[in-house]
Amino acid sequence: MIEVILMAIILILCGLLAWHEREARLERAKLINALISKNAQEMVNLDLADKTQIKAETPQLQKSDLIPIENLEQEVFEKAIKE
Repeated sequence: MIEVILMAIILILCGLLAWHEREARLERAKLINALISKNAQEMVNLDLADKTQIKAETPQLQKSDLIPIENLEQEVFEKAIKE
């Protein structure tokens, strides 16, 4: 029984340590933004830029776009390069 209680305490302490490290990293980022910004508006813009998440989607190639190079004629190859 005591092992379960001690394990719970250790897990809680590990969680608190991870949370503290995350908060320290966020505060460090805010400090750096404050140091490099020239005015309050620029600091707000930098803070918003840190919060923005960019989702980049990779274009899916269609199988018709892919042609083996040994089947490719010189004129078709040159046309594809110009496009």
